[in-house]
Amino acid sequence: MNAYKKVMKQIHASEEFKSKMQKEMMEYELKEKKVYMKNIKLMAGSLIACAVIAVVALTNTNNDAALDLTERIVVDNSAPATSVMLNIEGFITEVGKDGLSFTLDNGMEVVVTDETKLGIDGPTAPPKEEQLFEPTFRVGNLIGGFTEDTSADPITAAVIYTNWNFENPIR
Repeated sequence: MNAYKKVMKQIHASEEFKSKMQKEMMEYELKEKKVYMKNIKLMAGSLIACAVIAVVALTNTNNDAALDLTERIVVDNSAPATSVMLNIEGFITEVGKDGLSFTLDNGMEVVVTDETKLGIDGPTAPPKEEQLFEPTFRVGNLIGGFTEDTSADPITAAVIYTNWNFENPIR
C-alpha cells in the first residue's frame, strides 16, 4: 500500500504543480497584456501630441510678420568702433547764395567753412563713394552733422556727416 500512496502523492503533486503553473501563466499573460496596452497608450498619446503641435504650429504661422533676426546678429567686441554726436540735423529748406550756408527745417542756420570736415572718416568708415553725401547742398537734403557751439547764430559746422536727398539723389 505504500507504493500506492506514493504514486497517488506523485499524481496529486503533479496536479498541484499543473494548477500552480497555470495560475502563473495566467498572471504572466496579464502582465504582458498590461505592458502591451501601456505601449499602445504611450504611442497613441505621442501621436496625439504630435498632431496637436502640428495643428498649433500651422495655425500660428503668420506670413505677414517680420522676421526677428536679432539672434543671428554677431557682435565682434574686438572690432574698432565709434559713435558720433549729432547736434545738427534736419532737412534743408533754404540754401544761401554762396552754396555753403543753409537753413534747416527746425530753423537752425548753418555755415560750412573750409575747416568743416565733410563725410565720415576713420577705420570703420565706408568708402567715400558709398557714403550718403552729395557734392552740393540743396533744398530737400537731409543733413546730419556736429558743431561745438550750438548757441551761435549762425552755427558753424565742425563736421557734416550726411548730405543726402532720399527723394531725388544726385548720384
